[in-house]
Amino acid sequence: MLELAHRVGSEVFELYSHESSPRTYTQPQLFACLVLKTYMGLDYRRLHGLLEDYPEIVRTIGMEKIPHFTTFQKASERLMRVPRVKQLLNETVSTVGKKKEGTDW
Repeated sequence: MLELAHRVGSEVFELYSHESSPRTYTQPQLFACLVLKTYMGLDYRRLHGLLEDYPEIVRTIGMEKIPHFTTFQKASERLMRVPRVKQLLNETVSTVGKKKEGTDW
């Protein structure tokens, strides 16, 4: 699931939002986490907690460490300013939801 969301994000977003971004997390990685958040109905703190409990999830999309919950919040605010991103997020969640549920993050 997360790999699909990461692939979608990679096709739509630049790796970083600005040339002077800290380059800790890519926009596709953050988008994938936001898809997971939306799919599971979590808030930003619970998303962070889930990723702490299951570090293999973040490894599937190449993250070396888990973002603070405010990183997700700020990324969401920034990404949702882009026209069509909310629709893309919902379409990705819908596509993921149609796949067989299981532990395949």
